[in-house]
Amino acid sequence: MQMWPAIHVTTVEQVIEALHEVTDPEIPIPVTDPRIGIVRPEYVKVEDQLVNVVFKPTAAYCPMGGLIGVLIRHKLEEKFPDHTIRVRVLPGSHAQEQAVNDMISDDEKYNNIVAQLRERGMV
Repeated sequence: MQMWPAIHVTTVEQVIEALHEVTDPEIPIPVTDPRIGIVRPEYVKVEDQLVNVVFKPTAAYCPMGGLIGVLIRHKLEEKFPDHTIRVRVLPGSHAQEQAVNDMISDDEKYNNIVAQLRERGMV
């Protein structure tokens, strides 16, 4: 009998649970809290080893939009290290959408921000 390797299936619920630990930097409320609606279950897609999350900042000019995305990506990379993590701002929800997405997805920028957060004890 052939033994197949165990496959760990990640669910939307597990992603939401992991993100409950991430709070909005301006207000100490989890990004998954329905009162602020930054990350909702319908914003999360899990396909095989890809976790795709979009988030909606609390305002179109939210100054913490990029940081929120970095914190989301960082938490998911910690919780699901064997997955590819993709985080983007919900299209049309931020005035600086391209800059926010660039901050999150450009590995060099992202790693520099995470290093600064580590130095400050924020992650």
